[in-house]
Amino acid sequence: MTDRIANPWGERTPFEQDGEWPVRIDQFLEEGVSEDDVDRWVQTASILHSNGDALDIAVKDGRIVGVRGRGEDRVNKGRVDPKDLFGWQANNSRDRLTRPLVRRNGELVETSWDEAMDVVVERSRQLLKEKGPLAFGFYTTRQLFLEEYYTQGVIGKAGLGTPHMDGNTRLCTATAAAALKGTFGTDGQPGSYADIDHADTICLYGHNVAETQAVLWMRMLDRLEGPNPPKLIVVDPRPTPPAQRADVHLKVKNGTNLALMNALLHELITNGRYDEEYVNANTI
Repeated sequence: MTDRIANPWGERTPFEQDGEWPVRIDQFLEEGVSEDDVDRWVQTASILHSNGDALDIAVKDGRIVGVRGRGEDRVNKGRVDPKDLFGWQANNSRDRLTRPLVRRNGELVETSWDEAMDVVVERSRQLLKEKGPLAFGFYTTRQLFLEEYYTQGVIGKAGLGTPHMDGNTRLCTATAAAALKGTFGTDGQPGSYADIDHADTICLYGHNVAETQAVLWMRMLDRLEGPNPPKLIVVDPRPTPPAQRADVHLKVKNGTNLALMNALLHELITNGRYDEEYVNANTI
């Protein structure tokens, strides 16, 4: 087992341009548990980031005891990032809350679910009466299902009447989706992760892929350390791991990224480095 603190991306499996990304099965089991002890492996995929890495969850006596990557999956080829590899242990921790807490005289004390909900309802009615619906705000994660988001919307907007509802979904995913729709006509990623296997150059524009999509960075690292590695260009004001590895690091000042993009577009157009017929036919 590789020390994933000292080396978050694990051991390298280099491969050459146009080659097949090798399989590497990452696995972590609870101390004292072996593969023979596992009752069953349950297939799933990570929802902690946008990579969608395929996972198998080890179950023993009805509880999670570990995870492993799925080697036949085309996205991660068995690799698992540190958050997915170790984060499940929080579910088994004895420090997890099992009962709601309410604050009494400045101290958090255990209470029943009914009493906790009574406190929420009482306080909500008080705020509605004294300040109105604008006193309420919701900020949520992106790990809810569609039905849960709908229910939350009914409670917040139709029930309480507040427009102050926001979440990671809009601040992160929806902004990217709107930009992708406007640029490519679809909110899916415009390329395939497999493009990395064939690329001559990889350009990361403000994308700290090493920390936000660790398995994707593993794929890039394996190309960079194989024969005929691609050039790596990183545009980022921060000295991120990709920036430290880059052939060219454009350390732009904050707020100048648009100026850089306009300059690059200017050079492409001025020097005729684009397919004018295609652009005229397919863009506005």
